[in-house]
Amino acid sequence: HATMSTYLENYLESVSTLPAELQRNFGLIRELDEKSSGLMVDVEQYITEFQRSNHQKITDQYPEETVKRLRTNLQTCMELGDEKVALAVQTYELVDKHIRRLDQDLKKFEHELSQQQKQHSQAANNLSKAKGKRPLAEKTKSPRPPSTRSQAPVAAGFDMPIDPNEPTYCTCGRVSFGQMIGCDNPDCPIEWFHFECVGLTGAVKGKWYCPVCTSKRQKEKSLKGGAPSAPSTPAPK
Repeated sequence: HATMSTYLENYLESVSTLPAELQRNFGLIRELDEKSSGLMVDVEQYITEFQRSNHQKITDQYPEETVKRLRTNLQTCMELGDEKVALAVQTYELVDKHIRRLDQDLKKFEHELSQQQKQHSQAANNLSKAKGKRPLAEKTKSPRPPSTRSQAPVAAGFDMPIDPNEPTYCTCGRVSFGQMIGCDNPDCPIEWFHFECVGLTGAVKGKWYCPVCTSKRQKEKSLKGGAPSAPSTPAPK
């Protein structure tokens, strides 16, 4: 999926020529307006001349020529006005095209962002469901690469980036990394433990109970009148 910066870069590239196009259109409109203004000054002079000649009762030939000039100039002014309107419409559509594209990009980005959030939420739910099931074999993950200064903040005392959406395990409350082992007590509140946190250096034989569950089992046996048993945590292999 494209990021917001990608959409922004593409949009800025598409509008890079817009200022020059607008300047050209505005310049043409200004030139047409100056021509129209000059013609209208001539039209006013022709009207004044026509009125004066008619008032002095000069021959009909001169007023007729003046009328023709008036018609020609007025027709030219109308044509110039149509050109200005066409340029104005073209300029509006040019700007509106970029506005529509921006709206489309924003809607597309919002849709992709919503899809990503749904995927992340689904992944988090799947992890939560998986965490509630007791695994049959020990869980091992590849170690994470060391963090750098440009990455997210790290937990105090550990060179590891923090993801607020990643589930945590073990008595240390850290995320999954390295070799991990699951407690065989189905009601274990923690379930997964790092080897280093429970003093293991390798795989264990038989069932394995975490220190929390081992202590709880010993207390329960003691309350029932039985002698406290030895810790049930097997020695490393």
